[in-house]
Amino acid sequence: MKHFIYIFAGLICYLITLTQVGASPLENKKQRFQITVLNTGGEPQQGVILKVAGYSNEYISDEQGLIDFEQSTDNNYVRTANFYFPTDKNRTIKSLRLDEAAQDTIIRIDRPEDLARFKQSGKTLLVNGVLKEGGKPVPHAEISIQGTGKRTFSNAQGEFSIEADYSHLIMIRAERMENKYLDIESFLQNPNQPLEIRMTKKGADRVYHVVEKMPEYPGGMKAFFNYIRRKAHTTELAEETQKEGAVMIQFIVEKDGSITSPTIVRGLDARLDTAALDAIIVMPDWIPAQEHGVNVRCKYSVPVPFKKPKPTPPVTPKPAPEIKKDSIAVLSVPADSLAQDTILQVIPMPSADSLVTDTLVTDTTFVVSADSTAIQKETVAPLSTSEATEAKPKKRNFIVRFFRWLFGIKDKENTPAEPKEEKTSEVVPEEGIQKEE
Repeated sequence: MKHFIYIFAGLICYLITLTQVGASPLENKKQRFQITVLNTGGEPQQGVILKVAGYSNEYISDEQGLIDFEQSTDNNYVRTANFYFPTDKNRTIKSLRLDEAAQDTIIRIDRPEDLARFKQSGKTLLVNGVLKEGGKPVPHAEISIQGTGKRTFSNAQGEFSIEADYSHLIMIRAERMENKYLDIESFLQNPNQPLEIRMTKKGADRVYHVVEKMPEYPGGMKAFFNYIRRKAHTTELAEETQKEGAVMIQFIVEKDGSITSPTIVRGLDARLDTAALDAIIVMPDWIPAQEHGVNVRCKYSVPVPFKKPKPTPPVTPKPAPEIKKDSIAVLSVPADSLAQDTILQVIPMPSADSLVTDTLVTDTTFVVSADSTAIQKETVAPLSTSEATEAKPKKRNFIVRFFRWLFGIKDKENTPAEPKEEKTSEVVPEEGIQKEE
C-alpha cells in the first residue's frame, strides 16, 4: 500500500512539473512583426489598421506603410491579423497568419480610389503563375486576357507569364479542366514569386449552381416543409421567442444525395438559427442533381420559416331566438278557481294553425264565477264577416281545443246558421249552465 502511495505522489509531482515547465515559455514568448502595406503599384498605404484576432489592440501603418508591433505566440495555435480601412472598421479587407513567415513581409492592399486610378491609366504589369492539378504541372494550357486578344500558353512545368491590366480578367483554359478566372490583384499579392493556381478536372469536384435537373427532397418541397416544421419545432419556437421570419440556409447536395457544408446565409435569431441548422444537418438524403444524365454536386438554398400559430377566434355564443309577444299564449289561472273569479287570457299565434274564423282569435277574456258556472264571453275586437269567410280554420292548438271541449264550444261549420248580427255577449247552453239575459 505504501509503495502505491509513493508512486501516485511521484506521478502527480511529475505532471505538475511538466505543466509549469511547458507553460511558462509559451506564455512569455513574444515575436516582433514588421509588416509593410503597399498597393499593387508599389506605393505605401498609410492609415491601414491591423487587429490581432482575440485582442483589442490596434496598430496603424505609418507614412512608409510599416506596421511594427510585438505579439505573444503559441506553437500550437497560430493567430490571425486582420486589416481594415479607417473609414470602415467593421469590414475586413485582408487577413494574414502571424507565423514565422509573416515576421518581415509585404502585403498588397488597394483602396477603391487606387483601383479607379489604375483602371483609368491603363497600366499593365507582367504577372507570373504556375498551373498544377493534384500536385502535377498542367502543360499547354491557354492563358488569355479577356477583351484584349492577348494570350499565351503554359510550358511543360505549367509556368507562364503575361502582361495584364486592372480592367480585364485573366482566363485560364486547359483540356478536361474547369476554366479559371482571376484578376491582376491575385498575382500582385506576392509579386516576387509566381502565383500557384490549382486546376480542377471537369465534373470531379465542381459545384454547380444551375443544372438541367435540380436536386429534390424526397416527396417534394411540401414534404420538406413538413419535416422542417416537425424537426425544428418552428411554430413553438416562434411563439416562445415572439419572432417571425425565415432563416436562409445554403448547402451542397453531393452526387449520392448527402448534405454537406450547410451554412446560414441569412439569420433571424440565435436560437432560431441553431434550430434550423440542426434540422438541416440531420436531414435525409436528397435526390441528387443531374447534368446530361450524370449526377453532379449542386449548391442549393432553402428557407426555414418560423411563424407563430394563428390565434383561435373566440367562440361567440349564439343569441337566443327573440320571442315575440304576440306569439305567446299566457295562461293565468288561480290555484283555487272556486274562491275567486278565474281569468283566462289567450293571445293567438300568427301561424297557419291559429284560429281565424273563430271569435277566440281576437283578444278574448273568459270569466268564471266562484258561485256560478256561467261563462261570460266578452269580445274585444271581433273579425269582420268578410275576413272570417276568407280564411278557413285549421288544426287548433291543444290548449284551445281543451277549453273549447270543456266549455262546449263548437265550430261554426258544425252549428246551425246564426244571425250575422254581432253580439256583445251570448249565452252558451250546456248542461248545468244558466243562460244570461
